[in-house]
Amino acid sequence: MRKLLILAVLLPVLAYAGVKGYLWYSIYSHMEDIKEAAAPVAKIEYKNIRAPLTEPFGVTGITVEPHMVSDTIQIGSALIHTTGLRDLYELAKTSFDEELPNKLEVSLDRLSIDLNGETASLLANNQKSNLFGTPFDAMACGDREFFSPTDLIAMGYEELSVDTKLSYRPNRIKESVDFFVKFRVREAASLALDISIPKSQAPTSRAQLTVQIPQLRDFSIHVEDLSFNERRNQYCANLSGLSVDEFVERHLNQVKVYAANNDFPVSDELLAAYRNYVTKSGNITVTANPLDPVDLMTLFTLNPRQLLEWLSLDVNIAGKNIQQLMVITVVEEGPEEETKPKVIPDTYKPTQISELKQHVNRLLKIRTVDGKLHHAYLSFVGSDSLLLTQELVGGSATFRVPIEQIDEVRVLY
Repeated sequence: MRKLLILAVLLPVLAYAGVKGYLWYSIYSHMEDIKEAAAPVAKIEYKNIRAPLTEPFGVTGITVEPHMVSDTIQIGSALIHTTGLRDLYELAKTSFDEELPNKLEVSLDRLSIDLNGETASLLANNQKSNLFGTPFDAMACGDREFFSPTDLIAMGYEELSVDTKLSYRPNRIKESVDFFVKFRVREAASLALDISIPKSQAPTSRAQLTVQIPQLRDFSIHVEDLSFNERRNQYCANLSGLSVDEFVERHLNQVKVYAANNDFPVSDELLAAYRNYVTKSGNITVTANPLDPVDLMTLFTLNPRQLLEWLSLDVNIAGKNIQQLMVITVVEEGPEEETKPKVIPDTYKPTQISELKQHVNRLLKIRTVDGKLHHAYLSFVGSDSLLLTQELVGGSATFRVPIEQIDEVRVLY
């Protein structure tokens, strides 16, 4: 009996030790594989392996020494997050080479690059752009197109310290897979992406990650300033011999011109909200709910006006929803007087809505149930709306017409 009691006590302890040992060895083996794969370009070392069963596990104290430069990249920790033993079991039975786990959350904390080192200069020279930020961050800041490591040092940064989190999990209600990615540059800014893709489009293996471009069901982008705007404004004002207010005005004007040159004439409301973001360290959230799931290649073919309509963009800056994003003049023909007969040229033929996908880019006449007549080109056919482009004096305007509102469609042959 005594032996049975001792065995009953020891079994859970031995099981715990065995699972913990297996986890530790799995992490060690993966790190050795990573070190071997990276050996031709960099030397990777780490201090500790974390292998708890109910907390994030991974490695800490990572150093990366690229062979082409003399300095090192420091990483505080690289961890996989689980909510309990069940998650751990699901990960353990997954072969990452052949399949991806059903859900995953990983973090890379305090990846630090010394701005005085060769790595920062190499990254800036290769990218020919900001180490972080947008294409217009440096507008009106002297003659520079982007900020170099020297500029960032002058703003008070000694290093770029980045925290990264990536997760994905199934969403049964939406029948999708939701991805979340967040980059946080300490004392500068953060960028968070929340993306939902149809479950049928989600990659299920590591190989598919590199070859499959999934469609986007909806997504949101959240940008938060963490003191970069204030530092940039002061630095660029000093550099140009201006007051901060004068620099901000020049910066806004150049952004406005840049947007107009790229077929996006920003509205006064949007420009005022952007001014508030630039001067008061605010945040920007852009949410998109496309008519149908859309892939990135399709997005690249649409002009800014089409993007606004097709993606149903919602922009919120510092807690305020922007009603008008760009200057668009839409001219619609009013309902015809009942005393006048409806005259439609013989070249326009009545067409079923179900057949419209084969008539993209053709000229249409669409009459809606409220009597309005739209004379425009068909740009895209969605599941519940049509995207139309109307030629105007000096340009064009793109707008949507809900299919349920359409009474009659005629196509120019």
